[in-house]
Amino acid sequence: MRELDENLSPAERQEREALAAAFREVFSLPSGKRMLFWMLEQCAIYREAFAGEAVSATHYTLGLQGAGRKLIAKLDEIDQRFYPSLLLEIATIKAIDREVATNKRSEDDDVDA
Repeated sequence: MRELDENLSPAERQEREALAAAFREVFSLPSGKRMLFWMLEQCAIYREAFAGEAVSATHYTLGLQGAGRKLIAKLDEIDQRFYPSLLLEIATIKAIDREVATNKRSEDDDVDA
């Protein structure tokens, strides 16, 4: 990757650094992590691509997954810890969401009683 960096013009280097800074900024926020994970889910990264006889559906899902892999590759290019930590932190965020939802239902049940 360093060889590619050496061949960049100053404007291209500045653009790459600005994009990396934007990714770091988004990734520093819980809402940014949630948004990145949502984008990966929309890219069918966590789904099976094969759709049986529906070849067009399989190809469509593979195209979505290609976009998701590009996003993961960009995360890895900026910081190889981004994607693995995203997976861990999303698990924590989802656990907190479930707990909040459970507590909300309990509170609603108490109010109704």
